[in-house]
Amino acid sequence: MRVEKLGLRPATLAGLHTAGIVNVTQLTSHACIELMQHPDIGPATVYEVIRRLHKHGLALPNEWGIVRLPNERSIEMFRLRFVEGLSVTETGRRFGVSRARVYQILHAHFGISTLPDAAKARERQRQGAGEGT
Repeated sequence: MRVEKLGLRPATLAGLHTAGIVNVTQLTSHACIELMQHPDIGPATVYEVIRRLHKHGLALPNEWGIVRLPNERSIEMFRLRFVEGLSVTETGRRFGVSRARVYQILHAHFGISTLPDAAKARERQRQGAGEGT
């Protein structure tokens, strides 16, 4: 199936095509962290991909090639941590779980144990905006 069938935004499709990803088989052969580190695909794009794949009962593999279908809670943790740039502590507070549990969930479902550069920049922006208020 071509990635266009997933109902992704044009900007997301353009980023995937630039990365040479035109079908779902190619897409699901890439780990989350690998996609997030690509210059044309950032955390927001990966989040959109995760949501669309989830609707089709599919998921991206973690860094070891293991595919675990994430639940809504883990997808929302991904969004808060990597798209919105919340700290691990802030993300955990939203769900009533410890920092360690947030790390476990993100690592198990998405294979991510460190913050990608794009998400680091977003987190710095967010912290800078908070200092000015």
